[in-house]
Amino acid sequence: MLKQFVGLTSKKEKSLQLLYSLIRKQGPVRVKTLSELTGYKHATCARLLDELVKAGLVQDSGVGESSGGRKPLMYVINPDAYYLIGVEITNLYTTVLLLNLNLHILSTEKLKMDSHCTGEYTLDYVSQTVDGLLVQHNIPREKMLGIGVGVIDPIDQEQGVILNPHLFPADGWDQLNIVDYLKQKNQTLVLLENGTNLAALAEYRNNYWKETDNLVFVSSDMGIRCSMIQQGRLVTNQKEMADAFGHMIVDLHGHQCSCGSYGCLQAYSSLPAIRDEVIRRIKRGQLSILKEKVNNVEEIDFFHILEGLEQEDSLCLEVVKEAAYYFGIGLSNLIYLLRPDIVICGGTLVPKPLFYEAATEIAQKRMMHYPNNSVQIIKSTTAYNIVAQGAGCMVLDYFTEEILP
Repeated sequence: MLKQFVGLTSKKEKSLQLLYSLIRKQGPVRVKTLSELTGYKHATCARLLDELVKAGLVQDSGVGESSGGRKPLMYVINPDAYYLIGVEITNLYTTVLLLNLNLHILSTEKLKMDSHCTGEYTLDYVSQTVDGLLVQHNIPREKMLGIGVGVIDPIDQEQGVILNPHLFPADGWDQLNIVDYLKQKNQTLVLLENGTNLAALAEYRNNYWKETDNLVFVSSDMGIRCSMIQQGRLVTNQKEMADAFGHMIVDLHGHQCSCGSYGCLQAYSSLPAIRDEVIRRIKRGQLSILKEKVNNVEEIDFFHILEGLEQEDSLCLEVVKEAAYYFGIGLSNLIYLLRPDIVICGGTLVPKPLFYEAATEIAQKRMMHYPNNSVQIIKSTTAYNIVAQGAGCMVLDYFTEEILP
């Protein structure tokens, strides 16, 4: 039935979609509450709910509390009515998740990106992994709603391609239509979106949509990016400006950025900037365990630095602490401008030692001028899988939520 909610024409189907969406958000929820939220008569609401139950889309949670009479039915969505595939593609890893309709991760597969991972090789890996996950979990293909794909690089959604994919370790990404390629291989719906938007969407749907309608997600990774949920809706921009946060000036006379300006946050707090600074300091004679891992200092890559952080290498910690300082400045500026209730910090650096804690401390110190400011700065709950989780969420939203302009 979920697939019937796309391209709605009938009033009844729209009502069914609305009820399903509310149960997804509010559940466990009783008929009386749904009637109040929709304005439908109790009998009408009950009749529509009965259709959703018979279709296997919603079910009684069994958690209703009786006030002396019969225990009321409390409805939730059936998480196993259909399944979702969420994919994240970056130059470091490609992640494939199998999700149920509650966005719970049932299985995770990852491909470390190297010189073998051309565009077609990577998408073939995704398709083969999807086939394997469905077999492993005994899921008929018709119960897979679709594949959502998130990428951090700028994209052309109409063409289904990544723009300027120069950071990938292998060729074959230029003009590769990811959507068409995966559709042909998997014969299912495929949707492509900016990864930061998907991370914001997943955090909101999983953790915060009963708590706030105004949330900002920020990420420090290959680039510095942000995305916003305002009034409960994902704010999208067709001009692909999710990386604009990374080009906020934090030091007018600072390092030159790849964009040509000086002092951009990107030039201090992104993984490429951290790598460049680590190499520069080693060349100047600073000690680091990274020297033992490579023959030439220029061979130091992001994986070496992340490993160095885990091993508490003094140089890596020093550089990352400085990167976190500038990120904290940018974060406080962003909060002043947008005034969200919650800021979620995600990206490769956040689960690693020092970065999140140091950046948060700087941001909060800079906001002490406004002691009544109640913004929460929170670490992403699933920093390594949140984009892929949001990609699966995008597929479910395609069938069940209002389409955004």
